[in-house]
Parts: sequence; structure tokens; C-alpha cells
Amino acid sequence: MRLIARMQDQQQVGFLVDSLRNAGFDRKDMIISDLADAEEQRRDDPEEVAGELAFIKTERDGLWETGAFADGIKGFEPGKRGIIVAVKTPKHEADRVRAIMEQSGAVEIIQD
Repeated sequence: MRLIARMQDQQQVGFLVDSLRNAGFDRKDMIISDLADAEEQRRDDPEEVAGELAFIKTERDGLWETGAFADGIKGFEPGKRGIIVAVKTPKHEADRVRAIMEQSGAVEIIQD
């Protein structure tokens, strides 16, 4: 299971990551994406972005489709600002992770 939090600023993200690590979660289980940077980096030509940006493959992506990580999250509305933090967590830990996200200042939490 995965929980995705939208945070307003970098300081909140740092606090969330530190809190999750202190709770026993590994950094490799987290994906962090700045929504403003993702909007600025959208391009139609895949060859143009191939050498410049790291993209995360999702289930819906075709071979040459490019897009922001947030595009593949169901329930996430495009056009919102902030930084998203996705955390892969066992189902029995979901409530604890949600509480940590809320305490860190998440303005939106989506379960994926």
C-alpha cells in the first residue's frame, strides 16, 4: 500500500522524512516530487527529456510517454502546488504513517 501526502513547503517535507525515518521507514520507500518543478519540466518531445530528467515509470506509461509522478496518482487533482511525498507502507502501519503525515502538516493525504 502507498500513502501520498501533499506538503506546502520544503521544511515540512524535511520534518516528515525525518519523522518517518525515526519511525523505522527507509528513505528508499519514499518518493518525493515537487509539483512546481514537474509542471515546468513537461515537454512533448521524449528525446529532449531523455538525457535531462529522471522519470518514474508507472503502470499507465507507454514507452515514450513522459509525465510527472503526480499524473499517475488516482484522486490527485492536477494544478495543485506543493511537494508530494509517497510512502510505501505495510497495511498495518497505514494509520501510523497517516498520523505522522498529519502531524508534519500535510494538506492532503491520498491512499493509493
